Amino acid sequence: MDKKFLEEFKKLYDIVQRNIEKCPWISSINTEYMLNETESEINEIREAIKNEDIENLEEEIGDLIYDAFLVLKIAERDYNVSSEKIINGVVNKISNRKPWLFWDKPITKEEASKIWKERKEAEKREKNKKL
Repeated sequence: MDKKFLEEFKKLYDIVQRNIEKCPWISSINTEYMLNETESEINEIREAIKNEDIENLEEEIGDLIYDAFLVLKIAERDYNVSSEKIINGVVNKISNRKPWLFWDKPITKEEASKIWKERKEAEKREKNKKL
């Protein structure tokens, strides 16, 4: 990933943070509202794909990323969740379920699917033990 992309990603995150802090409208919305907005963006992405409208597809994917950040920041505000914990959790989950991403040898689609399923089931068993 290039440095420019990461800089733009950070700018977007900062804009979302400013939006949470300074926009009076955003202070009145909740995660339920944002989930509906997110569903709407997903439907617009489907429509752009169906119509092979690449320009609109790019715009709608951007809107979805923005909405995902908003959901994250609103959940921080309303439920005191931790962005760092969420990001760390997804990094660990994907790293655990897709270890081949860090291997020097290619694997087949079938092998990848098998490993994913096995790792996911092992996670569920471990989680159930803790309950």
